[in-house]
Amino acid sequence: MHKVIDDFLDKEDFIFVHNLIMNEPFPWFYMDSYRESGLEKDKTNNFSYHLHMLYDNNVPSSPHFDNILPLIMKKIDVKTLIRVKINSYTKEDKLIEHDLHTDYDYSNNGAIFSINTCDGYTKLEDGTKIESVANRMLFFDASKPHCSTNTTNQARRVNINFNYF
Repeated sequence: MHKVIDDFLDKEDFIFVHNLIMNEPFPWFYMDSYRESGLEKDKTNNFSYHLHMLYDNNVPSSPHFDNILPLIMKKIDVKTLIRVKINSYTKEDKLIEHDLHTDYDYSNNGAIFSINTCDGYTKLEDGTKIESVANRMLFFDASKPHCSTNTTNQARRVNINFNYF
């Protein structure tokens, strides 16, 4: 089961988060899917992206944690955070649907907050595609298979991914 909420943040809060991530000098770290997974597998659907980790291993891991998370967390029923990261998938000539995956091998809640509107999407296990629309929040079971895409019609697709209990 999933739930989508458009206009998730108040306009002022969304503009603040958007501008911080998209317009300010913001630190990004290069990742490729093969290296991140640590698995020896077929590299045919390998892709790269940039990420900024806000929270991991039970601690904030970014100086931007206090700027971004309180605005969003006040609207999510979280008992415990597991991980919060910001992904930036760059524009490609072709829309690439990444491999289905689960975030963790145990039950956990997932949420994906879209920073910008583009032709990218998140696809759930049942085939449902949730388009990337600025200020949209998707809630879903992150222990069920899902996947992401890049974008072809914007410079990048940016979202904030939450895993929590």
